[in-house]
Amino acid sequence: MLLVDYNISSWMFSKTLSLCYFVAFLSLMPQLLGLFGRQGILSIDHLLNLLDNEMKAERFYHVPSVFWLFSSDFALKAVCFIGMMASSLSFLGFSQSFMLLICFVCYLSFVSCGQLFLSYQWDSLLLEFGFLGLFFAPYQWEWIPFGAHVLHPILYGLTLFLLFKLMFLSGVVKLTNKDTSWKDLTAMTYHYWTQPLPTPLAFFANKLPLHFQRFSTLVLFFIEIVTPFFIFIPGPQQVLAVFFLILLQVLIVLTGNYGFFNLLTLGLCLGVLPDSAWGFKINWIETTTVPTYIAAIPAILLIPSSLFWIYKSLFEKSKAVDFMLPYMRFFYPFRISNPYGLFAVMTKNRPELVLEGSNDGHHWEEYEFNYKPVSLKKMPPIVAPHQPRLDWQMWFAALEGFNENLWLQNLITRIFQESPDVLMLFAKDPFKGKAPKALRIQRYEYKFASFKELREEGLWWKRDFVGSYGPVFQREEFTEEA
Repeated sequence: MLLVDYNISSWMFSKTLSLCYFVAFLSLMPQLLGLFGRQGILSIDHLLNLLDNEMKAERFYHVPSVFWLFSSDFALKAVCFIGMMASSLSFLGFSQSFMLLICFVCYLSFVSCGQLFLSYQWDSLLLEFGFLGLFFAPYQWEWIPFGAHVLHPILYGLTLFLLFKLMFLSGVVKLTNKDTSWKDLTAMTYHYWTQPLPTPLAFFANKLPLHFQRFSTLVLFFIEIVTPFFIFIPGPQQVLAVFFLILLQVLIVLTGNYGFFNLLTLGLCLGVLPDSAWGFKINWIETTTVPTYIAAIPAILLIPSSLFWIYKSLFEKSKAVDFMLPYMRFFYPFRISNPYGLFAVMTKNRPELVLEGSNDGHHWEEYEFNYKPVSLKKMPPIVAPHQPRLDWQMWFAALEGFNENLWLQNLITRIFQESPDVLMLFAKDPFKGKAPKALRIQRYEYKFASFKELREEGLWWKRDFVGSYGPVFQREEFTEEA
């Protein structure tokens, strides 16, 4: 049975997946060696050498990655480039299933080895959606210019269920968590200025009155918790549900930079709609689809695990479904079923880490990040769908202590080693590629400036010094001189 009224949905889902793969690889490429190269912050080659000694044959299952074969800097770039090429060919309609399989393997290889820099929910979402994409079309070497295959009804339903799980869990975790700001509807008074990378519009949204912020929080709950149920009901209510889901994503795009997350979610939302909702049909969709027994494979694998995550989000302390834990652990390395829930705990302040270097121990100069707030006069950026992963991880590190983020020692070490790949991750290197004699990290509390301060002084941010974050790191010769 084919979905005769869902040609546009089939096209939308396949193109969204292909495009998001391309954006993900493209965004990763300029950061690749600085993050994961042999002279990078968290070297994949170094990680695999450690795991090779500790895990033996089990390493191939627990860390599925093509980098077990080759992990040189050239191999990292090659796999990223192959992923970009495969996603491009998939978008253009060439052997879609084969190309999406290549994309899945390449991106899983990075996520498996990428540690905290590739641990974001949209990385998992892309792989979960990507696993469904493996069944979008029969495995044939064919070219369908700009086209796609009609989705099997089971796959269409699973994709809708993925969208439901993403949105519903994002709302549920906010209420089941102990954070009172979601329950008293004040969370949005913090969100705009405490999120990792706000946009310029977030500055102005933060100035809206309290009653509007509470109303918008209430609307957010309605969209995330109530609206997803209506995407399964064809008709006007389905169209209205999609409208609200898209509205939420657009507002998120306008006020925050979340990589390719919103692009991926928007594609999932638009793919819900039948052709009749668009008012036209497209005629370049191939009517062949995978057999039912093939389409049933992801259903058998994903429905139980998705229900597990939904149940655990609703009843966190319940052990009624703990019998499924071995099943969940078995599939975890492949990231094909994941929990979701952004901003379960709303941050109420904005600590920022400022990296400084010195050649005399008295005069310190700041390293400027590409997008993370450091300079008080720097306008918040618009950078999505690109995700600057070092900037993002610095936001998370600021919320914790130095001992919880020992990867920062690797960053310091690479700067002392004058690693060009790592230094390229900064917008401004005050020492022009040379290592300073000392490095330190200072913690500040940042807040949006006032309208008056922006107008008169050009300040987007204001900050207060909190204290040192970790020890002062010194080169050996600087220690000897001291």
